[in-house]
Amino acid sequence: MLTPWLRLFRVVNLPTVPGDVLAGAAVAIWACCHSAPLCADETMPVAFFAAASCCIYLFGLVDNDIVGAATDVGRPIPDGGVSMRSAKCARIACLALGLLLVGAVGALPSRSGLAGVTAVSGLLVASALVAVIAAYNRTKRPLLMGLCRGVNVVLGVTAFLPPLFWPRLLLRAPLQMCAVGAVAAAWTAYIAAVTKYSEGEEADPARRRRVGALVGGVIWLQVAVLVVCAMLMPNLMPLMKAGAALLAVRWLARLALPSIGGS
Repeated sequence: MLTPWLRLFRVVNLPTVPGDVLAGAAVAIWACCHSAPLCADETMPVAFFAAASCCIYLFGLVDNDIVGAATDVGRPIPDGGVSMRSAKCARIACLALGLLLVGAVGALPSRSGLAGVTAVSGLLVASALVAVIAAYNRTKRPLLMGLCRGVNVVLGVTAFLPPLFWPRLLLRAPLQMCAVGAVAAAWTAYIAAVTKYSEGEEADPARRRRVGALVGGVIWLQVAVLVVCAMLMPNLMPLMKAGAALLAVRWLARLALPSIGGS
């Protein structure tokens, strides 16, 4: 009974999701020239937002299968492995937990006194992410799918640098802020291209496998950004190690669950 749920959630690709937040946080810290060792006040919001992004990602996958249940032959809902009622309950639970984790950042201890600002900003970005996901599931436009990942990167940026401070930093360090935007744009373009390529994968098992590999390939982009940031600012080494751990988890998941597709 567990296998249909693993297929519904496409768990082999789940490790690629929190890396978006890690990469966004890393480039934000670099843009701020924050070279001091990271403390718990700074890493905990990143961890909470990363966990929330996983929940929102799972919400999107379940919502996608619910919307396409009538036509997506071979998926767990039309195959009867997961009932429509159970899927709808899971969709609500994943969304609620994701938003709850973002909002919980406001209750974290913070020496800067910005925990509440970070939580509110995170909820706004998370809500935008949910809206983009829902729009993609109902229109299947590749750019919207790309934006799902791009906004996820922005969620990571917000964990360290709330939008309230973006205009000030843009004036003080325009090149660094352009680099932050470039990372989000690169994620958007990459996933949009993969989504476009995936059209028709239902009738082509070989293409479906390639698409799953390409989606998983985003984790290499995350690790590359984290490595570069850690080389520029050694205090970002913990984020780089977390990204490397996600890469290892993704590899182990593919070995342990060869029958669970990533697409």
